[in-house]
Amino acid sequence: MRQTDGRSRSPRSRAGGDSQEIMQLIVQREEARLRKDFNTADALRAKLASMGVTLFDKSNSWRAADGRSGTIPSFSAIEAGLTADSLGMQAEVMPTLDDRDPLEAHIRDRVKHREQARASKDFALSDQIRDELNREYGVELFDKEKMWRTKEGLAGCIIGYSSEGIMDTEITALVARREKARLASDWGTADLIRNELREHGVDIFDKDKVWKTSSGRSGPVPTFSA
Repeated sequence: MRQTDGRSRSPRSRAGGDSQEIMQLIVQREEARLRKDFNTADALRAKLASMGVTLFDKSNSWRAADGRSGTIPSFSAIEAGLTADSLGMQAEVMPTLDDRDPLEAHIRDRVKHREQARASKDFALSDQIRDELNREYGVELFDKEKMWRTKEGLAGCIIGYSSEGIMDTEITALVARREKARLASDWGTADLIRNELREHGVDIFDKDKVWKTSSGRSGPVPTFSA
């Protein structure tokens, strides 16, 4: 998590607008996108750009010219009543993809390369990468659940079979794994899966029991019994 220099972390006025103002505009834009008011969404994006704020919809993050950064709330969070007030206070310390541990980033990259090798039926390379991950980093791969874990506590999702983006089969497996984690009160795993799916443009709407992608695909969220 990003550290501060010990001074107040309250959103103060500064060039490009304070964090509270940025988050208010971001939330307004997401509300507009949710109701498919794309003209308003584009206008708000342009206003943010004029303030030096760049939006990264694919990774659900934003970054200001002065280095501040934060997370763009998901549609499900907006529907649940998330406000700019809570997000604005976190904006200066919110971790983004660039803050990910280098080892974790390397493992994720190797996992993705293994999936691409499997997709091209290069099973020798796939096995080589699997063995390398286990030998060098203690990574266990759980292909059926689309998850990987290390003994030190790092974990992530197995995504990357298609060069065209996340596949429905990957989404379905991960959504099911998340539901099982929630049933077992394993909130860490549930949040990890939700966040990684969000990075790939997938939002989960728990109230409606459905998942949706930014490209318009959708599917059901399964229900499991205790």
